[in-house]
Amino acid sequence: MTGPFSRRAVLAGLAASVPGVAMWRQARADEPKSLVGVVEEDPPLFNPAITSVISSFVIGSPVYSALTRMDVKGNVSGDLAEHWEISPDGLTYTFHLRKNVLWHDGKPFSAADVKFSLGEANSKLHPYRAPFRFVKSFEAPDDATFIMRLSEPQNALIKMIHNYAGCILPKHLWEGTDFLKNPHNKAPIGTGAYKFVRYDVGDRVTLAKFDKYFLPNLPAFDELVIRIIPDPSARVAAFENNELDVMYSSAVPATQVARLAKLPGVQMKPSNVAAAAYIGYINMRRAPYSDVRVRRALAHAIDRSFIRQNVLPGMSENMVGPVAPSNPLYNKELKDYAFDPARAEQLLDEAGFKKGADGTRFEFRYLFSVNDLPAAKMGDVIARNLAAVGIKPVLTPLERGTWVTKSFTDDAFDMTVGSFALGPDPDIGTERLYNSNNIHEGVPFVNCSPYSNPEVDTLFDQQRVETDFARRKTIYDRIQELIWADIPVFPICAYAIPGAVRGSYVTNVFEEEASTREDFVFAKPVGNG
Repeated sequence: MTGPFSRRAVLAGLAASVPGVAMWRQARADEPKSLVGVVEEDPPLFNPAITSVISSFVIGSPVYSALTRMDVKGNVSGDLAEHWEISPDGLTYTFHLRKNVLWHDGKPFSAADVKFSLGEANSKLHPYRAPFRFVKSFEAPDDATFIMRLSEPQNALIKMIHNYAGCILPKHLWEGTDFLKNPHNKAPIGTGAYKFVRYDVGDRVTLAKFDKYFLPNLPAFDELVIRIIPDPSARVAAFENNELDVMYSSAVPATQVARLAKLPGVQMKPSNVAAAAYIGYINMRRAPYSDVRVRRALAHAIDRSFIRQNVLPGMSENMVGPVAPSNPLYNKELKDYAFDPARAEQLLDEAGFKKGADGTRFEFRYLFSVNDLPAAKMGDVIARNLAAVGIKPVLTPLERGTWVTKSFTDDAFDMTVGSFALGPDPDIGTERLYNSNNIHEGVPFVNCSPYSNPEVDTLFDQQRVETDFARRKTIYDRIQELIWADIPVFPICAYAIPGAVRGSYVTNVFEEEASTREDFVFAKPVGNG
C-alpha cells in the first residue's frame, strides 16, 4: 500500500545513517502527504452528532463540521457559521452561514441541513443535549440563515454547538431514516476537511483530503489514516517507531507520558477545557447500593489519594462532588469523604450489612474496559481497599463493546468505571449524569445509576436560565451539596493527559478544546513533510 506505511517502511529499513535519513526524507516528500493517528477500538459508529463515544469523535470530527469551533482556551469562533448574533434577552440565536459549502457527495449544504440535524438528531439523541431542551424552534428562513428560538436563556448553548455536540448531518441522507441503523453511521458524508474513503475493521480508517472544502488551501495533508490499536503498549511502540504522527490524549497511556515527552521532536499538548474525570456509576437499582450509607461507606473505604499518586501521578487532582475542579462553578466548600476504613465499617454495620462467618458482607462487581489501563489499576486499589472492610470485589475486565452492554443495557454491575468529559460547562457534561429526565434505559453515558432527586432537578432548571454568574454559582453550589450527600456517582479523580505530537513532522494540531475532537483542518507538515 502506498501512503503513510510505505514511507515508514523506508524509515525502518534505513536505520539511522545520515544518507539514509536523507533518502527517507526524499521518499516521504515524493509521496502524498499523509498524517497517521490512532484510536483504541473499532468505533461503534462514526457519528458524533448522536453519541459521546470518544472513538466516534476521533473518526467523525475530521469528516463533519459544526456551526462553531472552540479552541484550547475555550474561545468560540465560526466554522459553518461565519458569524452570529444573540439577542439581548438571550432567547434568539441567529447564525449567518457560509455560502458555497458542499457535502462530500457534491450536494449543496444549507440552513435546512442545520435545522434538520440539530432539530431531529443532536437535540434528541446526543448525551450532551440538555441545553437544547429549551429551544422551542429551529428555523431556516433562507439557505444562509439559521435561527434558534429559546423559551428561556441557556448559558451553555453556545459552548456546545461546536463538534462537542453540534456536528451537522446531511438532511438528504438522514431524513426519514432510523438514526441508529443508517448505513452512513459507518460510511459518513460530511462537509469537513476530510472525506471518508474506507474502513478496514480492526486495522484502520482511511480519510482523504476533500478538495472542495470551504476553507481555501486547506487541509495541507492529502490523507488522514486512523489506525486501530487496542493494546496500549503496541500504540506506544508504533509511535516510537515513527508509525504514528499523533496520539490524542485518551490513546496515550498515563504511565508513558513522561517517557514520551523525552523523545526527540515530540511535543505533549495538554487541554483541560473538556474537564476529564474518572468516575464510577454506582448501581442504585438494588440493595445494598440503594442505601446511601453503603455508598458513603464506599467513599470512606477507597483511598483516592493513593490512586491519584500512583495511577495518574502529576496528571490528576482531587475531585470533591460532581463538578470538575477546573470549572468556575466548582464548590470549593464541600467537605470530602476522608479515607477512613473504620468509619466505612461503622456505616456498613449501621446499614445492616455485617460481616458473615467468612468475613465478607456482600459482593462488589467492578466493571471496566479491558484496554483502559487507569481503570484497571484503579480497580486493583479499590479491590484491596474494599476487601479490607469486608466487601468481596469482583473485577471484571471486558472488551469495550461488551463493557457498554453489560453496564448500560444489562445493568450487570455494582460500579462501572470510565473516563468522562464533564465540560466545558456542567450543564453539558455533568448534568446528564444526575438529572432524572436523563434516565434512559439502555442508553450509555447518561443518568445510569439511576439517580432521582426532585430538588436537584428543579435547581438544574433554575440555574440554567440564570444570567448572573454569582446567582448561578449559588444554585450550583447547592446542587453539588445535594449530589455529594447522595453520592450516586463516585468521582475517583479529575485528570488531564496530554496528546502526543511528532513535532518534527507536523504542527498546528491539538489546538482545539480537546484532542479527542481534533479535526486536523489546520495541521501543517513541517518542512517538506
